Amino acid sequence: MPSLFHKFLADEFGAVTVDWVVLTAIAAGFGLMVVTTLSSGTSDVGTQMQTNLGELQVSQMPVLGYSQ
Repeated sequence: MPSLFHKFLADEFGAVTVDWVVLTAIAAGFGLMVVTTLSSGTSDVGTQMQTNLGELQVSQMPVLGYSQ
């Protein structure tokens, strides 16, 4: 029985799984942080573009071709 216990303690497959879970959680947290940071900036840019495009004056284009 003690050899089974020592074999269980020496097994590293679970440790590798824990490492991957921690690395995945860090990557997901970093991605969420980046999206949160950039979303406010892109929202401000979109609002400014909407305001600027709404204030543009549109003029009539001349008719192309031969005039008679």
